[in-house]
Amino acid sequence: MERLTPLSAAFLEAEAEDVDGTASLAIGSCAIFAGPAPTYDEFVGAIAGRLSLIPRYRQKLRRAPLDLAAPAWVDDTDSDVRWHIRNTALPAPGGRDEIARLMSRVMSRRMDRSRPLWEYWFCEGLAGGRWALLSKIHHSMVDGVSGTDLYHLVLDPTATPPSVVPAGGSKNR
Repeated sequence: MERLTPLSAAFLEAEAEDVDGTASLAIGSCAIFAGPAPTYDEFVGAIAGRLSLIPRYRQKLRRAPLDLAAPAWVDDTDSDVRWHIRNTALPAPGGRDEIARLMSRVMSRRMDRSRPLWEYWFCEGLAGGRWALLSKIHHSMVDGVSGTDLYHLVLDPTATPPSVVPAGGSKNR
């Protein structure tokens, strides 16, 4: 069991102290791809087969009794990758405004702390036959560079996943 650093615990606390519920300390990104999208099931299968290479993405937070210590990362044995990878499509015309509205909606919602703190949105229906991935990861889980670990695994062109986490691997936060 590994406890959060004071800084990472502060990210969680900042959200908890926000009485109107508008603060979210998730980090988001959007990657747009040309060409036909894989099927949702193919995409989920590719992630599921490689997720073991990034242990933090399979862990959730456990609070200490009476909050006497920082929360700790523990393995989530009940995790369902399909809960973390959402499937959606943009309304026509599938342009900049539509993807911006989706990103705004996704990022404005707080993450469920009873689960690993990441989401991917597999998004079809972009103009020009394109598709997108929206990434949402809580800042207590990653820093800037390690937030791209899942992208490294998704974009790896080899049929066999790499045996180690890419350079800049998930920080033990």
